[in-house]
Amino acid sequence: MKILRPIVFSVVVISSVSIANAQDFESGARALHAGSFDEALAALRPLAENGHGGAQYLLGTIYEYGRGVSRDDGAAVKWYRSAAELDIAFAQYRLGVLHDNGWGVKKDRASAVRWYKLAAERGYLLAQHDLALMYLSGHGVKKDPVQAYMWMKIAVDAGDERMVKHLALIAREMSNADIEEGIALAQKWRQRR
Repeated sequence: MKILRPIVFSVVVISSVSIANAQDFESGARALHAGSFDEALAALRPLAENGHGGAQYLLGTIYEYGRGVSRDDGAAVKWYRSAAELDIAFAQYRLGVLHDNGWGVKKDRASAVRWYKLAAERGYLLAQHDLALMYLSGHGVKKDPVQAYMWMKIAVDAGDERMVKHLALIAREMSNADIEEGIALAQKWRQRR
């Protein structure tokens, strides 16, 4: 599995850090992408320990996927949680995945829903998708097809064509009135942003 999200993340992260920290972060992200894991760790660890959310997120990915280190879901949880608490949507999503699957933490779908929702509210498509599935199945949250439809519709409207089939599957189990309510909630969510 090729991991591209950390590199995309490094481009979009906006942080109030010094130029030197930004350069160290970019250097660490480039090293990670190039597979120079020792170099990436050397650049990112000091930043992460000093509260840089982007570096914390990337360290989480290093430990979750065992890039240059032994895979350590507990360490991944630690770094993702630090970044998630700084409102980094990518980290919030990954923390939700770890809670959803019981990797590095006790399986806790209610916590997964909490983290997915935070990332979904920030516009992260995969979190919107997974949150929709949680509402659809009733895992970690009360089953609510309208909420499931709303979150999947938001992801589809953002241009994620992969979700169109999922939206249609959700709609097959709903009344027209419930679908209209889901559409209205999605529109209301977009207007708040």
